[in-house]
Amino acid sequence: MASRSSSPRWRPIALGSLGLALSCAAGLWWSTRPPAQPAPSATEIPLEPEMPARTVVAPPQSAGELVDEPLSAAPAPGSPWAALNARAIAALDARDFALAIELLEQCVAGVPDEPVFKGNLAEALARRAVDEHERTRPCEACLEWLERAIELAPEREALRQLLERWRAELAAEREFQRDRSVHFELSYDGWRGVLLDAAPDVLDELERHYIELALIFGLHPAERGRPRIPVVLYRREEFTSITGLADWAGGSYDGTIRVPMQEGRALDAELSVLLRHELIHAFVRESGGGSVPAWLNEGLAQWFHSSVAADVTRARRAISQHGWIDLGRLQRAFAALGEPAEIAAAYAQSLALVEYLERAHGRDALLRMVAACGEGGAPAAAFEAWTRLPFATALDDFLGDLQR
Repeated sequence: MASRSSSPRWRPIALGSLGLALSCAAGLWWSTRPPAQPAPSATEIPLEPEMPARTVVAPPQSAGELVDEPLSAAPAPGSPWAALNARAIAALDARDFALAIELLEQCVAGVPDEPVFKGNLAEALARRAVDEHERTRPCEACLEWLERAIELAPEREALRQLLERWRAELAAEREFQRDRSVHFELSYDGWRGVLLDAAPDVLDELERHYIELALIFGLHPAERGRPRIPVVLYRREEFTSITGLADWAGGSYDGTIRVPMQEGRALDAELSVLLRHELIHAFVRESGGGSVPAWLNEGLAQWFHSSVAADVTRARRAISQHGWIDLGRLQRAFAALGEPAEIAAAYAQSLALVEYLERAHGRDALLRMVAACGEGGAPAAAFEAWTRLPFATALDDFLGDLQR
């Protein structure tokens, strides 16, 4: 299923019996279970003797979420520049980046002091860079387009952060080997000899997870002309430099699945679980965009592994020990909570709550909550529309269920 094109190495993470790993796509993640095939890791944070926690921290926003600024109409509707600007906006909506940039360059040249034209051109350049970066790795031209966008819109700090991330990525990945399968592009450092042989197995495992998750979510994020999902295996120091995550981070997802690897480590159960966890984040983002609450995102990433009955039991016990964390505090990446014990508790609560919601109200309720985020709606409203039960009542029922 996998096709070879080049290769390097990685560094896996270790989970514990419950493995709380903070992953990156919306936060951290627990992950454990004696899986049918995999399991990941990170450093352990003891919550109780039998329940080590793992942490893999929250991810940065995806590049696409950083460049989706609204475009503006020209201030003088009847002018020829306004007409060019309108044509450029239409071209950009049609994803004809080259034409949009050409037209907006004319507008900027004709009216150099007009901020609308500069802002629109910066956005067009940024969108072109992101689109090409998804398809071509490494992409030096993408950096040039982004640099030009920053010149035009120096106030957009998000573009500066993205440029810094891409520069670090290019420096680390310039000589990486690249293997492809139907839905994935795997990149890794050529010095990792074990991966040269293991890369096809890694890709086959990713494809197996993709097929299963596509059935669960009813989505196919890397098909119909869409780029393959990038998966990159780094040395630990490379991973830290690019993601900004600490040594205990087990992996991240920011549009790219990124995993730190140890030399000489090939595919094993832990790595498989970690890859699946991060891939679940990719499916959640495909359905709900970047606004899915962290508790729902991380809860699904743990629950949609394989059998996790033991994890759920420990998670429910952890809530009793730590106490309930208001869901308002669990909307964004769990790393922001700061304290390792609270982060572990947030993972435990997310898993236990998602498990209960599926058990009591069905999987479709969860999937509709995610999809609602992608449509600009609220997860709680989507839950109520599907179940005819206020979400607050479902939470009360869950807390009551914990006492049984």
